[in-house]
Amino acid sequence: MRALGWVVVLAGCAAPVAVPPPGAGNREGRLAAECRLLEAAHAATAARLGQAPPDILVGCPGHEGRRDAMPLAAQSAALRVANAAALPPVVAAAGPAAARAYRRMISRGVPEDVAAGLAQGPQAPLWRALAGG
Repeated sequence: MRALGWVVVLAGCAAPVAVPPPGAGNREGRLAAECRLLEAAHAATAARLGQAPPDILVGCPGHEGRRDAMPLAAQSAALRVANAAALPPVVAAAGPAAARAYRRMISRGVPEDVAAGLAQGPQAPLWRALAGG
């Protein structure tokens, strides 16, 4: 009887599990929205400071050659600023995915006021797109 129990357990482990396919369109749409925001943040940061860290665009399609360049101390400082940043109303209303993207933007070297400025005007719909809707 004990052997039969093990056979059932092992058979259950070997059974294929139906995993629903990820919402590829939604995932791709959220990635595209975040990368458009990061591109706007990179341009605005470069315009304001004369240059922008390449870290901002790491992971975005079309910027595959970009690598993290901020020193560890600067990354730590930017992460502290990002975690303490107040979310603009548009970002807060868009949900946790938008909040993560907003804080990630700041942690990559975008000044907080530049990030806050991107929550207004023509970029506002991109924050809502991060919620998948």
